[in-house]
Amino acid sequence: MSVLCISRQFGAGGKTLGQRLAKRLGWTFVYNDILNLVANEAKVSLDWVEAVDKEAGDRLMRFVSGLVPSDFIERHLGENLHDFDERRYRRFLSMVIKRIADHGDAVMVGRGCQFILSDRPDAFRVLLVASHRDRVNFMMENYKLSQAKAESLVDREQRRRNRFILSLGVEKPDDPSHYHMALNTSLLGLGQAEDLIFNMVSAAKK
Repeated sequence: MSVLCISRQFGAGGKTLGQRLAKRLGWTFVYNDILNLVANEAKVSLDWVEAVDKEAGDRLMRFVSGLVPSDFIERHLGENLHDFDERRYRRFLSMVIKRIADHGDAVMVGRGCQFILSDRPDAFRVLLVASHRDRVNFMMENYKLSQAKAESLVDREQRRRNRFILSLGVEKPDDPSHYHMALNTSLLGLGQAEDLIFNMVSAAKK
């Protein structure tokens, strides 16, 4: 059993490619399932988990302690229990991602999974990059956004990704030495990128 971790510059097609690869491999796609698992374990709403995921490191983290059962914090997070801060959130997210990897045969996109699972020999790590223009165009075409909204979204989500990865102790998340494969979807397109990743995973399974 293996797991495929896809890291991407926002708008490079990571979610779309992850869904296609999961279907082709016959694996589980867990892009949003990660958040569902966090919500289930924490016994809080998915809306809350999504908010924390989007705003980690911001002022929201100061207010969430009242929403999380104290016994949950004691079981999973330990130490100072005065708040459910970003560090503890990362620790729990890491636990959930590792649990998914233990089950195997899964495709995960983002959430720092490529670094959380960096010591696992059964975890394939892939990086997708693309030009800023192509990432904006991808969001416009696939999510029916105006150019202004697409540009704002790409820039905002890229900054958020960089902040989150930095919080994991990684300064250069797009350094290709972190990955089994780094692909430029501006040059390759999603179809060829899909074939290359599928062939890599399939060859390793033989």
